[in-house]
Amino acid sequence: MRKTAGVFLLSLLFACGQADRVPKDVLAKDKMRDILLDMNYAEVYGRDQGIDTVKIADSVREENIKRYYVQILQLHGISREEFQHSYKYYEHHPDKLEEVYKEMQEIVKRKREVVDSLERKEEERKNGIPGRTRRDSLYWPRADSMILTLP
Repeated sequence: MRKTAGVFLLSLLFACGQADRVPKDVLAKDKMRDILLDMNYAEVYGRDQGIDTVKIADSVREENIKRYYVQILQLHGISREEFQHSYKYYEHHPDKLEEVYKEMQEIVKRKREVVDSLERKEEERKNGIPGRTRRDSLYWPRADSMILTLP
């Protein structure tokens, strides 16, 4: 009885250690995250094409997006079958797919913060908000900090 309980406990500990891992024939979470992120970017880019300029038919847009998907898989060195097999695995394990999407969300959030801060700085520069001024290759202090104050 004690031997059976020990084997059960040992197998339970081993199973808990494997809970976060994926099978060898499935793409790792970080690789899947990167591919899905690139595919989402391609989707947005493909949908935005032709909105401001010449109108593009939806069927042409869809074909362009499919072409982007093929290029993304080639870029990551993955075949279509490998991706589909891995995606089916993640669909059957929604907790792992949710982790992948949460990581994707964090990456997009960080990138958005960087872009927003760059846009704010550019807006400040355009509006002439006082700050450091660039002269040649050096940064000079603001003009009001150059005033000499005597007692």
